[in-house]
Amino acid sequence: MIDKANIRRNLSRLMAAKSISGTAEEIQGAEVILDMLHELDYFKAHSENIFTVPVAGDPLGRYIVAALMCGSAAGDTIILTGHYDVVDADEYDQLKDIAFDMDAITARIGELPMSEECRQDYESGDWLFGRGSADMKFGHALIIELLRHYGEDISALSGNLLYVAVCGEETNSEGMLTAAPFLNKLAAERNLHYRALLLSECYLNDDMAHDPTRYIHYGATGKVMPLFFCAGKGCHADEPFVGLDANALNAAVYARLAMNADYCEHMRGECTPPTVCLKMKDLKANYSVSIPMYAVSYYNLLTLNLDPEGITERLKALAYDAFTAVLEKRRQDMRRYEQLMPRPIATRDFEPNVITYAELYAAVKAEQGDIDARLAALARTLTEQKAELQDISIELVRCLYEQYGDKRPMIIIAFIPPYYPDVYMDTADADAHKLLCAAENIIAYAEREFGEKLALKDYYMGLSDMSYTGLSEGANHEALFNNLAGANITYSFPMQALKALHVPGIVLGGWGKDFHQSTERLNVPYSFGVVPALYIRIIDYIFNK
Repeated sequence: MIDKANIRRNLSRLMAAKSISGTAEEIQGAEVILDMLHELDYFKAHSENIFTVPVAGDPLGRYIVAALMCGSAAGDTIILTGHYDVVDADEYDQLKDIAFDMDAITARIGELPMSEECRQDYESGDWLFGRGSADMKFGHALIIELLRHYGEDISALSGNLLYVAVCGEETNSEGMLTAAPFLNKLAAERNLHYRALLLSECYLNDDMAHDPTRYIHYGATGKVMPLFFCAGKGCHADEPFVGLDANALNAAVYARLAMNADYCEHMRGECTPPTVCLKMKDLKANYSVSIPMYAVSYYNLLTLNLDPEGITERLKALAYDAFTAVLEKRRQDMRRYEQLMPRPIATRDFEPNVITYAELYAAVKAEQGDIDARLAALARTLTEQKAELQDISIELVRCLYEQYGDKRPMIIIAFIPPYYPDVYMDTADADAHKLLCAAENIIAYAEREFGEKLALKDYYMGLSDMSYTGLSEGANHEALFNNLAGANITYSFPMQALKALHVPGIVLGGWGKDFHQSTERLNVPYSFGVVPALYIRIIDYIFNK
């Protein structure tokens, strides 16, 4: 029997682990989950069914935790998963030190500024606050209690439950990328058939007043991050028309891509948000009276049905247009300056030049032979210096350009990690059809037993590890990875493992609000009182019980 008090204790204990993503503290999340699993009677007797899988080459030493609970029927397996990392707690200001203490922060959160809606939630007593309460320590608290529940009478479990707790979801999803090949290996070793994946991420709906529906998502948005590496021509600021300002190229790209609704994708009643710039800078290290030679920007581009080749061609056309516009403005500025100057000015002409990372790599390799060792050495050095994956990718592009014999100004288009494939359930697949039927069953059950309105929804519009439940055979992902700076150097994407995995999944979790904010919170009545019953029913349905 599910014990709500156990879920609450689990949640408090999990939240106390300051598993901040991308820091040395992140591993605390895995450590406390391991401890909690070893305390369960089933795993005391079957400790061989607890696994730790390290993230290869990870400077933080992170790992995923998996636990297999074997029921009375062989083979059929449901994956229960979620991420144990959280974002930092800087938003909590003077309460930062207690942001991970569920009871303390819930008691004192009223000291921080909050919206009227949040104030009402706080005063209702129906919400628990704190970092990780909704995103997503509750999911793990629930799964661990489900394992305890099923372990009480293992003969009544008509299949297997495989719990997979992953790291890095808030950064580069290193945990789920590690999980994919592990899941295939475990399936082969233990003769498992993955019937479904249940991601216990809380759903977001901040407008319950106008839409009281709670959603079960069975598709997920994807994400690519195009990088524009703008190589200009350096010169002294006194002779600006001898050079070409890389910042001008970068700004022209930004003007054409940032917030451009033409890059939104529409599918099945959903629409991705406009592309936004995540970072924009020049690479000039120190002050000097020189025009910056390099500038970069990269963008958050969400997808519902990515065409890897098509998006590359569109971005090339955009960059060419930006380059052309910069040169035209430069000519106009030069003519105006010539009218003002009493003597001839120094000038140099340029032409638009746009290439992809794949084209640059091929050209440098043709000139110099094998360059992979040099790129790998640079990546190792930067990794040891704790550089971010995105900054390492930028430096790999710069390294290639500096080795290139053609030093004309150019815009180099690359993709940088992380990559999230968009996924959508193939309802013709027998397991997918069964999972959707199970979801429809609990929708009717929730309304009948709890008066709760649930509905299926095509896409989980926030990025999630649902993206790594399979990979479409139709899309040319190789075309994208040929243009991914750092592919197989700093970023290993298990393409074949994901194609082999291909497990249908849904997002089914508690109700949370204000993820990544100081007012992050979890609704107690729904999350503790309804969701556990939905999980038991959907698990039993999938196992034909």
